[in-house]
Amino acid sequence: MTTPLPLDGTDELVCTQWIATIPGFTRTMVGTTLPPDVNADGTPALWVATGFVTVAVAGGGPDPELPVNWPVMQIDCWATVPGSNKPPWNQAAALAGAIRRATWDRRNISRPLQITANGIAYPAAAVRTAYMPTAFRRIYDDQGDYARLQADLALSWVTVNDRLY
Repeated sequence: MTTPLPLDGTDELVCTQWIATIPGFTRTMVGTTLPPDVNADGTPALWVATGFVTVAVAGGGPDPELPVNWPVMQIDCWATVPGSNKPPWNQAAALAGAIRRATWDRRNISRPLQITANGIAYPAAAVRTAYMPTAFRRIYDDQGDYARLQADLALSWVTVNDRLY
């Protein structure tokens, strides 16, 4: 019988969960891939009303001597009005502003994050520090009705109660 490998959180899982716990956000508003803006039945997707945030690793890495992760994440804030050629920049900016403000909230940055993905529970994690090394900027190369703001988010996070072997 083989021993299963221990589960470890990933930078994407921790980042999406951390953003999802910012006041005004929900887990359905954050992911690694932008969902379609229209459901199969032709109705607007739920995220159209709230906006959506995608995350991806842009750089950084683990500490070479300690079980601390230091990723730099690419954050994209999306908003759309289907059928319109006027991107809702203010809606995307509201998402971006809430994320930026959360990095200044020193009392609440480090909060336990219960991480689940695809029905799998991962060990709890805690973000220790979060800051924006770049400002949010408009990205214009998308479809005409999408507003997209992009910036980098640097995190320091650990697995709660991590034990080294």
